[in-house]
Amino acid sequence: MAIEKNKSEKMADIVLTNGATVAKLFGVQCPASAVLGVIVDSIKERRSRKHIDRLENLILSVEERVKRLEISESYTPDVDLFDEIVAKAISDEDEGKIEFYAALIEYCISQKTDPYEIRLLSNSLQQLTVYEINAFYDFAVNENVKWGIPKQLEEILWNRVEGLGLYSGSIKYSRNTTIIGKKFLKIIALAKTTQ
Repeated sequence: MAIEKNKSEKMADIVLTNGATVAKLFGVQCPASAVLGVIVDSIKERRSRKHIDRLENLILSVEERVKRLEISESYTPDVDLFDEIVAKAISDEDEGKIEFYAALIEYCISQKTDPYEIRLLSNSLQQLTVYEINAFYDFAVNENVKWGIPKQLEEILWNRVEGLGLYSGSIKYSRNTTIIGKKFLKIIALAKTTQ
């Protein structure tokens, strides 16, 4: 109990002594004791607005994609799976990936793929940056393309792509793209059709 009190006291000291400095970063002008609440509210409001904007963009993109598909009346979507994809899409800090997530949903509906594979694909989308996604796609489509990044970062990119199971092999040939990697590339191609 005494340990919890010490942590609380330390947090209060930090807020009172350093809170005013942090508050200036957020443009907050108020007494130090109220700074933490104002900062937390400001961040929550900003994050909520970003999440709402991303959700709106995702819904608009998915709506356009679903209109093009012919979905049979017997099709029953996996609501939990779609919920996971939407949660990843709106929480992803890289706003440029909304089209990729929308393409993943289109792929999921049109291919009726196993939920486990969809989860692997959505994890790959979440883990890679837009630059890495495009670099991997360019390599797989045009085998001789250069990554355009310093050599030491190229190795990191390959490790990330291999770690996600999209690629396997020490020699860099597009034919070493795994089965899940080929499905990932189909999703990227779907996303690129609307960009």
